[in-house]
Amino acid sequence: MTLISYLSGLLLLLSLSSCSTNHITQNNQKQSLTDGAKVDLPLSAGINNNYRDFNKIGYQKGDKIKNVTLLSIDGETVNFAKVMANNKPLLLISGSYTCDISRRNIPDINALTVRYKDRANVYLVYTIDAHPSDVVSPYSKNNRIEIAPANTRDQVEASQPKTYSERKLLARKWQQRNNLLAPVLVDNPTNDFWLAFGQAPNMAFLINPDGTVYYKQVWFKFVDLNESLKGWFSNQSKNTTSP
Repeated sequence: MTLISYLSGLLLLLSLSSCSTNHITQNNQKQSLTDGAKVDLPLSAGINNNYRDFNKIGYQKGDKIKNVTLLSIDGETVNFAKVMANNKPLLLISGSYTCDISRRNIPDINALTVRYKDRANVYLVYTIDAHPSDVVSPYSKNNRIEIAPANTRDQVEASQPKTYSERKLLARKWQQRNNLLAPVLVDNPTNDFWLAFGQAPNMAFLINPDGTVYYKQVWFKFVDLNESLKGWFSNQSKNTTSP
């Protein structure tokens, strides 16, 4: 009886410990998405080798992506795996309010959104700001503030968000000012999406429903991405109709 009691007590202790660990993990995840959570401000690893390292870092074609959970600008929780449960591909395009390149590409991004919104899961992901007016750009090789000339021309200026709340507010401003048609997700304060996918300001990823990368662009290009999307749906159609 003593041995049985001991083993029962040990199992109970392990069970409680596991529950406690899971509870702490869940609380940490929730805490990281609170409005007051401080935003990490790293420099991109892609700036090395005269900006050629963007191609080397982040997920590559055929890689299985991490199951990231992000919040929309309206506070909706969006989990990539759950989104792709509808067996549609996932199209992710990154950008930020002070990124002049992603702003220039918005007409094409909106066109793709309209064209594929019923056939693919299309999202824009708001990441660390490219050209903030108050701190070093995450893409600066000279450790200095770098204001894009196009931002001066277009009167686009913003400080780098320091809290998650500030990042969400700027993401909403980005959406509203540019009339973005795709839902906007906001990268976590720890920049989980940006760090994992490639640390560039205007990336595009087409993800298979099984979570593997079908196509990657370090820099968004409408023609190539549109061709890739057409190819994906063409292959899907062939696979469906083949005996």
